[in-house]
Amino acid sequence: MKNWQTAILALALALFTWFLVTGREVVESWVDMPVVMTNPPEGLIIEDGLVDKIQVRLRGPKGLVGNLANQNIQYHVDVSTLKIGAQVVDIDASNIPLPSTYEIIEVKPNRLNLKVDRRITKDIEVEAVWSGDLNSDYSLQEVVAVPNRVVVRGPETILRKLTKARAVMKEDFPDDVPSSWAEDVGIELAPEIEASPGQVRVEAFFGPQTRQIWVKVPLEVQAPEGYKVSVSQKFVRLLIEGPIFLFRDDEYRKDIVVNLLFGSEVAPGSLNLEYDVLLPDGCRIVKKNPETVKTHMKKQ
Repeated sequence: MKNWQTAILALALALFTWFLVTGREVVESWVDMPVVMTNPPEGLIIEDGLVDKIQVRLRGPKGLVGNLANQNIQYHVDVSTLKIGAQVVDIDASNIPLPSTYEIIEVKPNRLNLKVDRRITKDIEVEAVWSGDLNSDYSLQEVVAVPNRVVVRGPETILRKLTKARAVMKEDFPDDVPSSWAEDVGIELAPEIEASPGQVRVEAFFGPQTRQIWVKVPLEVQAPEGYKVSVSQKFVRLLIEGPIFLFRDDEYRKDIVVNLLFGSEVAPGSLNLEYDVLLPDGCRIVKKNPETVKTHMKKQ
């Protein structure tokens, strides 16, 4: 029984001696220390140069150094005196919150090269853009954004030069092309800039590509009741504008109808009469030749 107690006492003395020797042993080590900015000036932002942590090389008792990682020690940087532009802030080793038990040998980085700016708001125009593959028979006619202006917030040095931002709709229409297409699209801005709203409604309007062409069309004459009518020409020439794809064959000519117009007051004699033109969908008259037709009317 006495030997057992002696063994326990010897073990305890051995452990105490080991901890005593280990605790007094001096070692060097690198320790990561988070950086916290305090007292930031109102309206100012740090655009560049800010680090999340510094590395501190220190010397101290081995037992204590090993426990530093669990103590959540932070290095505080007072930025209350920062001004707009480039600033250098030294990392002062004397401000590192460590007891005198530790000797600080080196700090990385030992200074911060900060770029400071002011945060402002500004009203800018939204430029709506469509990008995509389009059937060659069609063309983009217009692109609009709703709303067409947004409020942006960010660094003054960037916003000072910014007058508009783009909202790009990306859609392909290689075959069937709608007359219009609308989507909610995000505004393209630098990462440092926020927009309100962040999305706008972009609508693109499409239409067929057109060309002008002269056509010769027979003149249809329906004489008023009780009259006989003779005209100076049986055909008129029309300059019409219409979709390119419509003119690829002559089928469109079947849908062009020209009718001589008789007024409500019909009387015998020679007259210059206008004529009405019916065109295929999507076409319009650019010019008539002639504008009027010489007509002779007599009673039957």
